[in-house]
Amino acid sequence: PCLSDSWVEDMKALSQKGFESITLSDYSKFPNDGKVVRVDSNSKFESLGYTSHHPRGAFALKTRQAGVVTELLDVEWQVGKSGAVSPVAILSPCIIGDAIVSRATLHNIGYIEALDLKIGCD
Repeated sequence: PCLSDSWVEDMKALSQKGFESITLSDYSKFPNDGKVVRVDSNSKFESLGYTSHHPRGAFALKTRQAGVVTELLDVEWQVGKSGAVSPVAILSPCIIGDAIVSRATLHNIGYIEALDLKIGCD
């Protein structure tokens, strides 16, 4: 489905299509960044099958999180298992949720250029 920028509108649209929202209070103590919407029938879920990386009977709805501003200190290049070389941002440490973050993937040169990132920028 095409989802809007409004969480409330998305939930109403999904409800009209027969989806139900449940809250499991035992899990609310764990940090999360959204919900997973899943077909309610196990047989229907299985009949929809899978793509190469996820089931067709479920998808994630992510909430928009407030951003954190920090300084880009440096960029290091990292070689992955497949041999792909990727840029990694070295950041002034900042707190996001319960984690202290000091590194982030920058994906590729195009991503760096699109964000106009430079050493020392916020």
